Amino acid sequence: MNIFDNFIDKKECEHINEMFLSKNFPWYYSKDQTNSKDTSFMFHIFYRENQVNTHHYDLIEPILNKLNPKKILHIRANLCFKRPSKCDWHVDKWSQDLKHTTAIYYVNTNNGYTEFKNKKVKCKKNRIVVFDAFKKHKAQIQTDKDVRMVINFNYELN
Repeated sequence: MNIFDNFIDKKECEHINEMFLSKNFPWYYSKDQTNSKDTSFMFHIFYRENQVNTHHYDLIEPILNKLNPKKILHIRANLCFKRPSKCDWHVDKWSQDLKHTTAIYYVNTNNGYTEFKNKKVKCKKNRIVVFDAFKKHKAQIQTDKDVRMVINFNYELN
């Protein structure tokens, strides 16, 4: 697992944050995050099924340029609201036999975190955590800010 702060240029980071909070950014509702026992959230899919899925793909290009994936599998932004909630342990498995990587980019700072078996990664604006996609993790939703925003990248490395 690797954690990088100040991952992209501050101006690009601010632009993502502003767009995600604007009235023009399309968020979609899901009743659960990882299974039927989870809490609902809003999402935006940037990439799935081998193709770009949005007109806002340019927002994430600075992050992708630094990650330098060989092949993108899936990219989704999550927006969680402040409230009692839970997220179950899970892995980001897009294939049984494909070794791939997950990166979680934190769009805003809040008191939520991503929990791993032996580590908690705090939600800090412009931080990214990169790890093996088969590593179990779960989100801890924030209680201090109105929203927790992250972007999940699943990809093959070069």
